[in-house]
Amino acid sequence: MKATATPLSAALVLTAAAVILLPGETSAAQTAADAPPPAVEDYTYPNADQVLTEHGLKVFRGDGRIVLDSSRTYEEDGQCPVGQIQVEKALAEAPYGIYYCFRTWGARGFLTLEVPGTFGLRGGDKPLQAKANLPDGESRTYEVDANEFVAVEPGTGTELPQAILVELRLPPTS
Repeated sequence: MKATATPLSAALVLTAAAVILLPGETSAAQTAADAPPPAVEDYTYPNADQVLTEHGLKVFRGDGRIVLDSSRTYEEDGQCPVGQIQVEKALAEAPYGIYYCFRTWGARGFLTLEVPGTFGLRGGDKPLQAKANLPDGESRTYEVDANEFVAVEPGTGTELPQAILVELRLPPTS
């Protein structure tokens, strides 16, 4: 019996030839399997461990629009530059306090962090909201105007401030 080529058999041969790969070539399926998983933004603060080690500041999550610029001691470095967010933390011993300075980008942003002993904030170049957990167990949100100071539960008598700053957000939401 003589084999005859039909349009269908010719298509099968061409299809089979298309999936044969030359050495060194990869299929789309193999390339996809070898590729890293797609990036999913979980807003984890990059280098949070390094920030904790170098500055004593716990940062958790943010959108990258509020970032730590520097930390300064009361005794040596002075306050943050005007236009940056300033968080004031009291310490029981020298240098007795730290200013944490944050830069901002854009009109919106958020950062979750933990700053025990917070007793004051200064807004950056735009208004912001700051949320703190207070010693009585309540949580309070502070509206901070641009380049203005706001007191955050400064403590009483010789007691150090007990408030814990937990969030910075711009712009303020109503």
